Amino acid sequence: MAQDLTDQFVEPENTRRLPSFLLILIVAIVLGTLLSFVVGFIQWTQTDQARWLYIGLDGMQWYLLYAGIGLIGGAGLVVIFKPRLRTVAAIGGTIATLLLGLSLCVRVESFRGDRTPRFVWRWTPTAEQEVKDYLVSHRARKVTLPTIPSEYFAATEHDFPGFQGPDRNAQLAGRKLSATWDTQPPRLLWKHPIGLGWSGFAIQGRVAVTLEQRDENECVVCYDLLSGEELWEHSEPVRFRSEHGDGPRTTPAIHGNRVFACGGTGVVTCLELSNGSLVWSSNPLADAKTAPPHFGWTCSPMLSGNELIVTPGIQPGGTMVALDVETGIERWRGGDDPTSYASPIASELCGRLQFLSFNGEGLRAIAPGGKPLWFQPWITQGESRVNVAQPVVVDRGGSASNERAKVLISSAYDMGTTLLEVYPEGEDWKVNTLWTSKHLKSKFSNCIVYRDYVWGLDNGLLTCLRLSDGVRTWKKGRYGHGQLLMVDGRLLIQCESGEIALVETNPESYTELARFRALEDKTWNHPSLAGNILVVRNDREAAAFELQTVNH
Repeated sequence: MAQDLTDQFVEPENTRRLPSFLLILIVAIVLGTLLSFVVGFIQWTQTDQARWLYIGLDGMQWYLLYAGIGLIGGAGLVVIFKPRLRTVAAIGGTIATLLLGLSLCVRVESFRGDRTPRFVWRWTPTAEQEVKDYLVSHRARKVTLPTIPSEYFAATEHDFPGFQGPDRNAQLAGRKLSATWDTQPPRLLWKHPIGLGWSGFAIQGRVAVTLEQRDENECVVCYDLLSGEELWEHSEPVRFRSEHGDGPRTTPAIHGNRVFACGGTGVVTCLELSNGSLVWSSNPLADAKTAPPHFGWTCSPMLSGNELIVTPGIQPGGTMVALDVETGIERWRGGDDPTSYASPIASELCGRLQFLSFNGEGLRAIAPGGKPLWFQPWITQGESRVNVAQPVVVDRGGSASNERAKVLISSAYDMGTTLLEVYPEGEDWKVNTLWTSKHLKSKFSNCIVYRDYVWGLDNGLLTCLRLSDGVRTWKKGRYGHGQLLMVDGRLLIQCESGEIALVETNPESYTELARFRALEDKTWNHPSLAGNILVVRNDREAAAFELQTVNH
């Protein structure tokens, strides 16, 4: 009987545990490795590069945290419970098999603005395949007009002729949008696939023009605003490639019967609006041995008189370049700063016309002719230099009540928003910082100043600051890294998710009035509103909606 009881506690030979000395050695190696990793990681976190990377990852911080907890927890369970080697192998094999199977079923389509990956089923058609299929089927049944009616291209008072609208400040007046989208939803005029790119639409008359990537050609494409029919296309044999999506990034500019466009690699073209024929082409980067920035050339061109202003960041002397509107020949250049991702704006500050460039080094003002006037350092994300949001001229100054101008700038990556005071002193200019707030860090979208308050997306959350001192009045409403338009006192928000929202501009409280889904995927592109026709797009599809308006 005693022998039988003893036999019950004798482990079978094929289930022997690891020898004690070997288990101790493995544990020591694991703990030593973890300790050295922790020490090295702590040292690395003290560097600026680590700080910039961590801040830039945004939403990925949680993924990294969960992964770290999982690894440490798994190692702890092995140490505590000392499972058999075959058990560890079985569990590890099962997890590896599941992960392998999942990786075979899904792919990373792209990354959102907070750097979190967007997964899709591996058999889902790519954006390029969808637009190829659409163009093949559409052109097979398309009936081409003999001539496009000239009235299609005639300018109107409600045009949206370029980046951020007619005044290049994302503010539109003269129309009030109805908020009854639940009972009177916006009417879909058209919707179809479109080529790759993060461009917006420029609208004049009955035509809407944008940039898109089709295969290895970068195309300026003109559509009928009301039907979505393609009217003409101009192609350049170039392609900008990026992990955030290939293709061009800028919004064209329309002036009279001319379209001006800047591609992702630096090609600038001037086309006939009526038929897309090439007037001239230029590439300021071609002979400068200056490559486009990491995320592409995002400078939307700006017209000033008979000059086209771009900011290629050619060094030395080429922060800003002016091209002749009629010929494309360079007329002047100025500044030594590298480029970033904002576009130039023009304003008369204290009575003097100047062009502002929010570039890789900071905010630079340049006079017509190329002379630098003043500068405010603002380096974001170290060598990445990702200043994206447009500078906002709050007060042009030069009046009897206020002789000093005010300009607001904002960036993400823990930079925040600052209000600058600018004024001339003899032949020089002075720049003072009035306040800085970390409560609004605009990554992709632009801030809007309206009635003594600042509105913007703080890493995706709608935020309102008091203009006088930068104090935050509220922060609420998740819209992702979308874009803003101020339409007669209300915010029209293009959400990163593809939805459109209408929000009241009440500095005391947050109120979303209405919302509808316009697009089905990640959207970073700027919306365009011509009268009551809203045109939106992302790197997969474009759509136009008729919005209801109300009488004032």
